[in-house]
Amino acid sequence: MNKHIEALTHSQHKDLRLSKITSFSFAANISSVKLSLSELRKASLYYPIVFLKGNPTLPQALLSLEPGNNNFIDDKGNWKVPYIPAYFRLYPFALAAIQNQEEKLALCIDPEAEHFKSGMGDPLFTADGKLTEFVQKILKSLEVYQKEIALAQALFKSLDKQGLIVDRAYKYRVNQAEKSIQGFKGIDMKKLHAMDDKPLAEYVKNGTMKMVYEVNDSLSNFSKFIAPVQK
Repeated sequence: MNKHIEALTHSQHKDLRLSKITSFSFAANISSVKLSLSELRKASLYYPIVFLKGNPTLPQALLSLEPGNNNFIDDKGNWKVPYIPAYFRLYPFALAAIQNQEEKLALCIDPEAEHFKSGMGDPLFTADGKLTEFVQKILKSLEVYQKEIALAQALFKSLDKQGLIVDRAYKYRVNQAEKSIQGFKGIDMKKLHAMDDKPLAEYVKNGTMKMVYEVNDSLSNFSKFIAPVQK
């Protein structure tokens, strides 16, 4: 998904029609997804939230232990748990940097998405060439989503600078034998709790501590990759 995104323009996309697609089959090959600040609490109930080594301060919901696979979608494209990450709910829309103006983001679409293939549904533009009310709402949601991702990263970067985001492992037992899931980063809770009261108080005040516990508690969801995902 989002392999062929294009900036949404009236001249190029005025004839597109957006149909309502309830299947999430488009995300069947996605094994992790970035999370915004306000998503962490709900996401922590269903997914392990981890930091991947390529981007150690961006919280991501892990959807599978196998690259190119999503354990949370069934054969019919239904999502198996109640909370669906915003990235997928906002698809086929996205924000992307404008070339040579990376600080500016443009509203983009994936023109190859199933949502546009039937030729039926709602237009993206009004008769006078403006974005429809629905698309304007999507744009605002994407802007909030992008800001919250940046805010989450800023807060976790402060932890990373303190050496608190480290390699982690999820340990479990099978037939009395201890096994572990590795290859991700998480928060060093022992080191965090050993810090002085002043930085800890600041983490509580700015909301970082709340996020820390949501991320750490979510690791119990690794059990979903050991047993079948259930609602």
